[in-house]
Amino acid sequence: MYLRLVIAAAAAVALAVPRGAAAAPTGVQWTLDGKQLLVNKDVGAERWAITLNLADFSATGNVFFTDGRSPAFVWCEKTTDSFDSSYGELYLTYRCSGADAGLGGFAMSDWTLISDDVSLPLSFFIPPPETCDLAGALNGWAPSSADSYWECNGSAGSFNFSAFGNGTAYNSATSAFNYNAVDEGCRIARLDDGSDLDLEYSPSRDHLTIYETTTDGATLIVSECRRVGL
Repeated sequence: MYLRLVIAAAAAVALAVPRGAAAAPTGVQWTLDGKQLLVNKDVGAERWAITLNLADFSATGNVFFTDGRSPAFVWCEKTTDSFDSSYGELYLTYRCSGADAGLGGFAMSDWTLISDDVSLPLSFFIPPPETCDLAGALNGWAPSSADSYWECNGSAGSFNFSAFGNGTAYNSATSAFNYNAVDEGCRIARLDDGSDLDLEYSPSRDHLTIYETTTDGATLIVSECRRVGL
């Protein structure tokens, strides 16, 4: 029961704090193979260490306590998602189970259902933004006047990406599409094909990180990009 309350508190913290606002101490990083996101987040007196698997959105990890108890283990599978256009947020719904540390081996009966309705925003797995102003990430006003493009590589391989001031963008792995990057700073956008897109721009490094879902919502693609001048 205690673990059920803790995971409910974690979800409440993630849902209540808008992106770019002050929040509980948090850290997000991805693995060297580009297949997972690692999240550390303080929820009350607990420290949550969660791994998100990009291939299927499943999440696993530990809850560490401050009273000397052994850490608890959490495993969650994504069941559905919903997009909120008013907040620019993708909400992920999970079925989560928890277990204490194994003793003398493992048994499936160690795991108990915490909840089959745990909702977390995708922004839970996105680092705090350096800026919400994406004007500096643009590659010109339109494709005909482009002065650069982004060379990207990540969990789905390599591609080139461009965003323009006229409200369009281009991904060499797909095609051109409508996307107003300036209006979508610190927001997730639902594209015309049903996929979702988020750009995280670092002015200090002139570096772009792209979060995108597949059209069926089954997989999260994360890529890092460097600017290449024309």
